[in-house]
Amino acid sequence: MTIEGILDELESLLIDASRVPFTNKRVLEEDDVVRLLDELREKLPSSITEASQIVAERQRILEKAQEEGQKIIDKAKSHAIQLTDENVIAKQAQEHSNEIIILAHKEATDLQTDAIVYADNVFKHLEGQIEKTLEVVRQGHNELNQSRKK
Repeated sequence: MTIEGILDELESLLIDASRVPFTNKRVLEEDDVVRLLDELREKLPSSITEASQIVAERQRILEKAQEEGQKIIDKAKSHAIQLTDENVIAKQAQEHSNEIIILAHKEATDLQTDAIVYADNVFKHLEGQIEKTLEVVRQGHNELNQSRKK
């Protein structure tokens, strides 16, 4: 019989017991009550042991679930940090590449400007040389014309 069954039978004995007139007291068969109490004592230790085992198992499951939950949280935090770090690195790389591109454009512009200035100087120098050469040619032509006229 289960503990609940024993308690139900004890309750039935109490309800079915005859009343002592003018009181709340009832008359019970001592042997029946003692028998039920003995059965109850016999069942309680095993039930208490089972309940303790169930509580211990429940506690173990809760602790394991909590550990697993903490591991998942830690892993998620680690993954979030890693993604953040990767994002920061990617952002820094993008900023660095943008700086390099801007610098390259500036250097290209500076080089182009320097090339134009150099070409202009070369043309001015060449123009000066050609003018001198043309002057020499004109002088030579004039001298030739004068010597022919004589």
